[in-house]
Parts: sequence; C-alpha cells; structure tokens
Amino acid sequence: MTGSRPITTNLTTLATLRRAGVALAVLATLVSAFVFAGGALAAKGGNAANAKLCQQGGWHGLMDSATTPFSNEDQCVSYGAHGGAIYALASIDVELCANQAFDGICVSTSGFGLKPTTIVSTPLLKNGAAVLTDFLIVQADGTVGAPPISFFEAPCVAGNVYSATGSGTSADSLSTPTMPGISITSSTVTRTSACP
Repeated sequence: MTGSRPITTNLTTLATLRRAGVALAVLATLVSAFVFAGGALAAKGGNAANAKLCQQGGWHGLMDSATTPFSNEDQCVSYGAHGGAIYALASIDVELCANQAFDGICVSTSGFGLKPTTIVSTPLLKNGAAVLTDFLIVQADGTVGAPPISFFEAPCVAGNVYSATGSGTSADSLSTPTMPGISITSSTVTRTSACP
C-alpha cells in the first residue's frame, strides 16, 4: 500500500483534533463569560473610579442620590463601588430675616452645589396658599443668593401662619456614568403673625 497511512496514525490524529476542538470550545466559552461579565459590571456602574472620589477625605464633601451626606469614607467607597451616583454636597438654605412685619414674612435664600443657570424658587405661603414666589438664577459657580424677599399684610390679623421653602437642582453627579442633578429642598421656615 503505497501512499496510505496506517490506521493507528489516522485514529491518533483524529483523537488529537477532537481534543483540540474541545479545548478551543472551552476556551471560547471562558472568554465569552469574561467579556459578558465585564460588560454587566460596567452597565451597573460599579467601579473603582467612583470609589476613589471618596478617598483621602473626599467623602466629607459628597452625598448620595438621596441627598444624604456620607458619614464616613467606608460608606462612601462602598456606595460608589456598587454603582451608586455620587454628588458634590448641595444645599439650599432659607432663613427668616431678623426683623419681621407684624403680619407677614421676610426670608433670605442661599445655596451651593447647585446646577449652574437653573432656578431656585422660594414660594412664600400664607395659611398654606402661595402669596409670592422668589425665583433666583444659580450662578456659574453653583451658588445662589439674593437680598431678602418679604410679604406683609395690613391691617394686621393675628394668627396668620406664614412659611417658606426653597427648592432647586443639584449639579450633575461626579461619578461615572454622569447622572443628572437631583432635587434639593431646604427645610421649611415658619412664623405666626403677632399684632400689637
């Protein structure tokens, strides 16, 4: 038999090819698993870059997407590593003026960490109904502040309840991927009219 190989050589070659095919299939499966797992982790947003925002004291100036400041570095790192959106601290503060009308309200509004060129609104309420609203434009540095705004009634009616609350939008998140700003609301200040 010229030109033909022994049967044992052909069987050995066939077995080697089968083993190589199985090994290649296993390798392709593992590579696919790593690629898809990596894509899933990236889609969740969890990464070390977000966690690094919190390190070396950075957590002091950061908050989560519920506007809650972090209480320590470990809490911030864990939140960021698991894909939570991390924001720079943002706040709106509404304070009563030192001098108030007998029947009315005077407040000043300030804030920081807000989205530039957005609006902070502070409605003044009398017995739960809006009587005047202050609209302030957030500056390029994320701050807002303006002279006090006031509303008063004459003649004085004892027992009127006045309140004011400011609201606006934080700057976009610092984490990756970037998330849009979140709603920021001040605490509510109240006063009751006191006629002479």
